[in-house]
Amino acid sequence: MKNALAILCAALLLTACNPSYKLLKVEKEDSFKLSDYPTYGFFDIEAQGDTVSGNFEKNVGIIKEAIAKNLQARGLDEARDPSLKINIALNVKEQLQTRQTDFRTDGLPRYMGQRRYSWKSEEIVTGKYREGTIVIDLVDAANNRMVWQGGAGGIIPEKTKNFTEDINQAISEVVAKIP
Repeated sequence: MKNALAILCAALLLTACNPSYKLLKVEKEDSFKLSDYPTYGFFDIEAQGDTVSGNFEKNVGIIKEAIAKNLQARGLDEARDPSLKINIALNVKEQLQTRQTDFRTDGLPRYMGQRRYSWKSEEIVTGKYREGTIVIDLVDAANNRMVWQGGAGGIIPEKTKNFTEDINQAISEVVAKIP
């Protein structure tokens, strides 16, 4: 999973032409309105271990830039001492696609000598894919309380030609859900 974060970022979110991601359920406080917050800032992102790819910093920068662009369009300014802090959570898992063997499609048992016929149904791996999720938390800096949470998740394509555009599209859809 050396490229887990880079892949997650891509999974984050995939293309507008190929919406292989879905938006996650939004959670918010009843009284939360984005217009009540004039400034925003990001929490520091800390990552370590073999999940941190060489493109980690670059990909996180692309995600932060997409969030910043969308929040600025909604009237917020970035500040060192913000009224609203943003936490970004990324998760990527490698999944296995499997199928069950069947003597009707996989052939009959072979004769093993001395009346030893044997056949067992088993699960075999037919492919691998990565599944990723991005979650964005908005935290009221005055009382350090989460006021909104949303995100997206889906299957991460092996290759994406327009990584930045894909991220921008997904983040735009997530931020559009903020009241």
